[in-house]
Amino acid sequence: MPLTVHGRACVLVAALVATGLSGCWRYTGQHWDEVRQTVIEPINSNVHRHLPRDIKAKDMDAVLAVYAADTGTGLTWSEPVDVSQQFAEQRLRWTGPSGPEPLRTRYEHLFATFDTIERAEVRIHRVHWDERGPNGYPADVRLLVRGRGPDGTRRMLDQHARVWIDQRDGRWVLTGEEVTARELLVTGTPAFDVATTTAGLDDVHDIDGSPPFRLLGDIGVSSGVAVADVDCDGYEDVALLSSSRLRLYRNAADGTFTDVTAAMGLPAQLDIAATGLVFFDADNDGDPALWVSGVRGQRFFRNDGCRGFTDVTEAAGIGPSVWASMPVVADYDRDGSLDVFVVRMGDHEHTAPEPDWDAHNGTPDSLYHNNGDGTFSEVARAAGVADRGWGFAAAWGDYDNDGWPDLYVSNEFGTGSLYHNQHDGTFREVSVAAHAHDRSSAMGVAWGDYDNDGYLDLYVSNMYANSRWALFHPEWPVPIPWYLRWVPRSRVDAVIDELSRGGTLLHNNGDGTFTDVSDTAAVRDSQWGWGAEFVDYNNDGRLDIYNANGMITGPNLDDV
Repeated sequence: MPLTVHGRACVLVAALVATGLSGCWRYTGQHWDEVRQTVIEPINSNVHRHLPRDIKAKDMDAVLAVYAADTGTGLTWSEPVDVSQQFAEQRLRWTGPSGPEPLRTRYEHLFATFDTIERAEVRIHRVHWDERGPNGYPADVRLLVRGRGPDGTRRMLDQHARVWIDQRDGRWVLTGEEVTARELLVTGTPAFDVATTTAGLDDVHDIDGSPPFRLLGDIGVSSGVAVADVDCDGYEDVALLSSSRLRLYRNAADGTFTDVTAAMGLPAQLDIAATGLVFFDADNDGDPALWVSGVRGQRFFRNDGCRGFTDVTEAAGIGPSVWASMPVVADYDRDGSLDVFVVRMGDHEHTAPEPDWDAHNGTPDSLYHNNGDGTFSEVARAAGVADRGWGFAAAWGDYDNDGWPDLYVSNEFGTGSLYHNQHDGTFREVSVAAHAHDRSSAMGVAWGDYDNDGYLDLYVSNMYANSRWALFHPEWPVPIPWYLRWVPRSRVDAVIDELSRGGTLLHNNGDGTFTDVSDTAAVRDSQWGWGAEFVDYNNDGRLDIYNANGMITGPNLDDV
């Protein structure tokens, strides 16, 4: 089965699918088709697809057939150390000793850990194509196994290893394995139950009316969810948005919700190719209004005393706009009225991001100042936040504790922007000076003080492509504009790594700067990330990260 890499992030990553780019010069690549068929696809098939399939089936002979070695090294399957601390889940970690261990013994222990294996994944993080040795190419892999233990507990094994891959007797096999880290998470009681259907929120997202994303084909924009007590009864209600329709569900206070879209005066159908929404008390009367953004326009619905909504878009002075991604709210000038910042993309139906690794040819973002009289004024340019990146998400947060909300805006095709509030209605872009200049394929942004040091840290949800390891092969035909043909391949690889390596966690140093701690915090491999939030799900006083992920794919569901 052919290996594919989806192109949401950038044309660089998309080139495995879209093999031709006008006006681009390619590094090597003369033999890519041959390499893809004889190297990339066989490795992908044996290691990324067949090995996890056979682990799930507990087929020892098939698993060992992927190896051209009988013995592995690294951490042996000794007694683990309990590092649960205050966690509700039991967390076991292997710390040693290290040494030789028969692979059969290693997998016997793994299989005995699970009564049933529900899912197994082998993620190839990187193949070091330039470091071939007697055992082949070294590679970094991660094994994830989920299932139930013999005692009925739910379990997840997370194992990291350095392996060696080589072609032996016409087959690509693992010639060595050194386990570098292993943890097991065990819980008897799940923290959450899926209650979507029983709660009456079994809504299916649609993209009707959404223009196609030129780079990806027949793919439309995403939408969102907003939560607020719209009828002021003390219970949070839910609004769900699709491209062509809006649904408002009233909380019945018994674990269920009722569709009250029409009863509350909201339109069931929308013609703006909707992309995002937010509830906020726009007029300080105690009830939440609703702002809906879209590709072809936006709508503002006033809440009339918790009894229903009225479309006051025109009366509020909110003019026509296009290519919105999402609205976020804060009182940026501290005048007592909440303002709205709208992140905008580029015209992805007719144009493409340029340059695709740091695009700034998109539609300018918008900042709507709340005038305090039911109207808004668009002031983005005057405020210094009319960025033209291909923005997908943003979040307000006072990162320097000066009492004024600052703003981070992601760029789906390049570097994000950090705007420091200047206390006078304007902002200054400080991402480079603050060491927050994150180049990524960003889809979500969240502020939260995860280490309880009193300063807001920043999490940016980005794309992690499971097939990214193939992009670093020296024969992969990287599309480079002719005027950049002098750039070393190592620098090009670094950019590709940034755009496809996954989530970014920036620790706030408390002095106006940030440090990237993504790898040490183990949040990099967040898969194909979308929206994200900090939330203390187990009430232990420490913020956790929830990161939605996933992407459409071909027959091989493990590609993304």
